[in-house]
Amino acid sequence: MQPKQYCPICNNETEYNQRHPNYVCRSCNKNPVDENGRGLLFSNIDLSGGFEAKYADTKEVSENHIAYGHICYIQGVECWATEYRFGGIVIEPMDEERRAIINRIKGKK
Repeated sequence: MQPKQYCPICNNETEYNQRHPNYVCRSCNKNPVDENGRGLLFSNIDLSGGFEAKYADTKEVSENHIAYGHICYIQGVECWATEYRFGGIVIEPMDEERRAIINRIKGKK
């Protein structure tokens, strides 16, 4: 029997995922926005993967991605969207470890 797992946004039970135990469920991850409330769409660049973030209204590529992901907000919760291991996108709430990595990439302490 697999452990139960719950969406960190709505607290509904989700499919168990050992690699991403804190992922945002499909219902909640439908409308991510940036820090200004502008809608975002996340996708793989092509069949071999890669990560791309576009604005939902114009389909213009967002230049605010950081390395291999993008900060977004879901129902006011700061999250991190990134490429899933074998394709697709996974979104998880921001955590201290990820925040530290982002700050190093941006040159902040």
